Amino acid sequence: MMATYSSTEALDIWEKLGNKGWAAKDLRPYLHKFQTWNRPSEEIEEFFELDRTTNESSLDGSHGPIQTSIYKHLGPLERDFVKAFKALERHPGSTDPVNGVSKGAYPITATVDPRTAERSYAVTGYYLPASSRSNLHVLTEAHVTRILFDGDRTSGVAFIHTNQAYSISAEQEVILSAGAIQSPQILELSGIGPAHILEQHGIKPVAVNENVGENLQDHIMTILPFPPTQPDLSIFSNPALVKQALEEHAKTASGPLSKFIGTSAFVSLADILSVTKSEQDVNSFVRNHFPDVAALSIQQDLIRTLLEGPEGASTQFLILPSYLRPPSANNEGGHTLVIGLMHPFSRGNIHISSPDPLAAPLIDPRYFSQPIDRDILARSLMYAEEAIHTAPLSNHVAEYERRFPRSGNVETNLEAARDHLKKWAKTTYHPVGTCAMLPLQEGGVVDNKLRVYGVTGLRVVDASIFPLIPQGNPQTLVYAVAEKASDLIKSTLWT
Repeated sequence: MMATYSSTEALDIWEKLGNKGWAAKDLRPYLHKFQTWNRPSEEIEEFFELDRTTNESSLDGSHGPIQTSIYKHLGPLERDFVKAFKALERHPGSTDPVNGVSKGAYPITATVDPRTAERSYAVTGYYLPASSRSNLHVLTEAHVTRILFDGDRTSGVAFIHTNQAYSISAEQEVILSAGAIQSPQILELSGIGPAHILEQHGIKPVAVNENVGENLQDHIMTILPFPPTQPDLSIFSNPALVKQALEEHAKTASGPLSKFIGTSAFVSLADILSVTKSEQDVNSFVRNHFPDVAALSIQQDLIRTLLEGPEGASTQFLILPSYLRPPSANNEGGHTLVIGLMHPFSRGNIHISSPDPLAAPLIDPRYFSQPIDRDILARSLMYAEEAIHTAPLSNHVAEYERRFPRSGNVETNLEAARDHLKKWAKTTYHPVGTCAMLPLQEGGVVDNKLRVYGVTGLRVVDASIFPLIPQGNPQTLVYAVAEKASDLIKSTLWT
């Protein structure tokens, strides 16, 4: 439900990679179009010392399908998280996230209707208002087995429903929106993919494309729990507390289930290197990992340039209050800082494991295959512990032995942080990039109109087309891409 936004510089990379019409200025109208922004109360604005710039003022008057808002019941822990991270920032400035100035600490928007404190999403915002249309038919519990072709022209879709095989014809186009995991799987099952994968599984090629399933990116994250000054139980550890919270939410749209993670801090690599006592600037840090900068891929070089710039945030920090902690989240209890790597250099892949469409694909994320990712996240852990001990967030922390002592040896602390990652590095479930929108010779699966190379009448519209993973949660950009794709499709079909 977190609705965060990438920086202008990060979005501009999409166009620099060869996608004309996909710069930040082209995507920005669609980031506005998908939502109806509900301004927070004066109490919340005063509580967080918000001004109209940090508070999405350009969205005032928006009338999109998805309701967005700042949680109404954020408390002192979230406020002091924001203040602590602002205190650590070397060059603080105003923020305007939806318009691309997103570095810094602030309360983030959520796709939540403030009137009901319930999630606003594609079903409530897009499907239900259109569900009575005569030209819309939604079939649930149907599993696509492959896309059908007449030569290289898309002719329909085959699927299974209630254990029966069916097919449906397509007169104009097929739009594939199965996500970064299953869109490449369906393409390969349909004969579009790397030659060796298709041959291995006995699938007749329709269009050989070595890029299908490659370029997998994800925000790898870790956690740093710390003991609160006033311990409280996770509501999920006690059925009676869950029942009480559900009743409170149903009656008053308030209580612990009316909010989730409501604040965020996007921090630059320069700030992280400074606080973690690195003697290197960003350029030197990157060069230590890639001595031959000329050998960097185009993507890697653009990431390097982004991280060296003033708006390039390498890491996102979030705070999870103890009472919302899932019982299995960690064994130490307390509040938890969540630390996510925003611009990974590592790339993974997804490919079919079998010609059986019901078999799960093989996923190899290849986290930390580029050691620079591990080192940035390890230093971000050290930065997180510094934030925990920075006022006023430190007022919420009971005394405990620091994992990465401020007076300790930097290399020893780094090694301890790397050991922490071995246990606590996890996916954020933000996979993107496996049907990348790029020039074919640069790793592309679709062109800048989202059309699949090598065939006609087939587009992909989901996060798999992202050429580069965005800063923060990808939800807002998924909506924006879908809205832009809608315009692209209409302009093609109706001209």
